[in-house]
Amino acid sequence: MRDRLCSYYTDSKEITTYMASMLDIKDNDIVLEPSAGSGLFIDELLTENKNIHIDALDIDKKAISILKEKYKNDSRVNIRETDTLFDSELDAFQDVALWLKNTDTLFDENLDLFEKTGGHYSKIIGNPPYGAWQDYEKRDLLKKKYPGQYVKETYSLFLLRCISVLKVGGKLSFIIPDTFMFLNLHQKLRNFLLSKTKISEILIFPSNFFPGVNFGYSNLSIITLERSNELSSLKNEISVYKGFKNPEEFSLIHNEQAELPNYIEKYTLNQRDIFNSAGQRFILTEKSESFIFNSSKTVGDVADVVTGFYSGDNTRFIRVKDKSVKGSKNYEIVNPNKIIISDSIYGIETSDEAYIPYIKSSSKTKYIKENDEWFVRWDKNTVEYYNSNKKSRFQNSSFYFKKGIGLPMVKSSRINAFVMENRVFDQSIVGIFPKDESKFLYLLGFMNSETANKIIHLINPTANNSSNYIKQIPYKEPDKKTYEKICNLVSVALKSAKNNEIEKNLAVQKELDFIFNMIYAA
Repeated sequence: MRDRLCSYYTDSKEITTYMASMLDIKDNDIVLEPSAGSGLFIDELLTENKNIHIDALDIDKKAISILKEKYKNDSRVNIRETDTLFDSELDAFQDVALWLKNTDTLFDENLDLFEKTGGHYSKIIGNPPYGAWQDYEKRDLLKKKYPGQYVKETYSLFLLRCISVLKVGGKLSFIIPDTFMFLNLHQKLRNFLLSKTKISEILIFPSNFFPGVNFGYSNLSIITLERSNELSSLKNEISVYKGFKNPEEFSLIHNEQAELPNYIEKYTLNQRDIFNSAGQRFILTEKSESFIFNSSKTVGDVADVVTGFYSGDNTRFIRVKDKSVKGSKNYEIVNPNKIIISDSIYGIETSDEAYIPYIKSSSKTKYIKENDEWFVRWDKNTVEYYNSNKKSRFQNSSFYFKKGIGLPMVKSSRINAFVMENRVFDQSIVGIFPKDESKFLYLLGFMNSETANKIIHLINPTANNSSNYIKQIPYKEPDKKTYEKICNLVSVALKSAKNNEIEKNLAVQKELDFIFNMIYAA
C-alpha cells in the first residue's frame, strides 16, 4: 500500500526550539502551521507566552483527534474539523490563540484568497509531508494549480504554497529534504525562492536525526526565509551549514560564546550568483574552488549522454553468469550454449532463444569492465516484443553496441568509468558517447578523475547519477601538448588495467588526477 501522507513528526526539542527561535515570534503575529501533526511546533510557540494567533491545518483526521484531546482544556484553542480536501471556506478568525482545521493545505480556498491579497501570515512553521503518494486524479489537479512544478513531491508544493500566503517581511521555517537545492525537477521552485524570498539560513543534516527515518538518497534540511521582492532578494546572502552529528549542535550556531566543531562546515552563498547560474543550483564549495564551474562548455556539449535499455520484466529476460554475481538472487543462470555475440539491434535470427552480453552493473575498477556477468535475451522475436511492449524501454537504441564510456546510475564515493563496446547497456548505466571520436580517451580519463568525481557530487549530492546531471558537468580542454599527454596516459591506464598491473595503474591515475586538477584550476 502506498503512503498518501508520509508524515514524519518532529520529535526533537532541539529542532523545534531552533526553528521557533528563527521566527522571532512577536505579539500579534499571525502564524500558520500547515501540517500540524501532534502539535509539537504549536507547543513550542505557545511557550513564548506571546499574544499570537495560530492557524493549524492537517489533512489527517487522526492528527486532528490527537490535537482535540491535547488542547481540550485550553481556552486559547478552538478546533474545527472538516472532511474535505477542497474546503470552501475558513471560518472567521476568533479571539483564541489556536485555531485547528482539518483541510488539504494545497487546495484550501481561503489560502487562495490570502495569496491574492498579498499574504496573510507573518510567521509560518512546519514539517510538511515528503514523498507522499498522490493519486493520478489529484496529481492532475495539482498540475493545473501549480503549473510547471514537480507535483509528485509534496514538500515542494507545501513550501511554494506557504510562501504564497506569507506577508512581505514575514518569516518561514520548514523541515524539508535538501533535494530542492539541486535536483533538476525543482528548478522552477528554486527560481521562485531566489527571486521572491531572502533565504537567511539552511541547515543540512542526516535524516536519521528523526527516529525511524533514514533516506538513503538525500539529507534533510531546515530552511528559514523571509518573503521579499526580487530587488531585495538578489542582494541577499545565504548561510548554509552542514556536517552536524546531532541536533544539539543547532544551538551553537547563534551562540556567540560557543565555537562550532571543525566538522561543521559553513558556506556563504550570494542569491544573485545562484539565480544567474546554470540550473540555479546551490553549489556548496569554497569560493577558492568555484573555478571548476568556469566553463562555457559542458560534457553534454561534446558527447551524447544517454541511459540504456529496460526489458520490462528483468527476471524473465535477464540471465546471470553464476550465483556469485552481486544481485543475482532472483535471476536464472544463463545457458552458455545460448550465448551468441551479435551487434544487431533487430535481434538474432538464427536462434529461437539467444542471449547476448549485457552491461547491467557497475565496475569494480576504472577503465575496464570485468568479464561479462549479465546477459539479456536478444533473439529476433523477443526484440520485437521489447519494441511493442509498453513496459519495455527500447530507448536510445542507436547507441547500443557502440563504443562509449559507462557510468553506474547509482553513485559511490569514487567514480569508476569504463569502456563499453559491442554491448547493450542497462537503464541503470549512463552511457557517454563522444560526438568527436578523437575525444574518447580524453573524456574517459576525465570521467575517472577526482575532479569529475568532485563536480558530480557538487552538482547533485544525492545517490543518483542520472544522465541529465552528467550532461551538465563543465568541460575544459588544455593546450595541445597536455591534451596529448593525457590521451597517452589513459592508453597506459587501459593497458595496465587489462593486465591487472594495479600499482602501475594507480600511479598513472595519480598523475591524471593532478593534471585535471590543474586544468580546472586555470
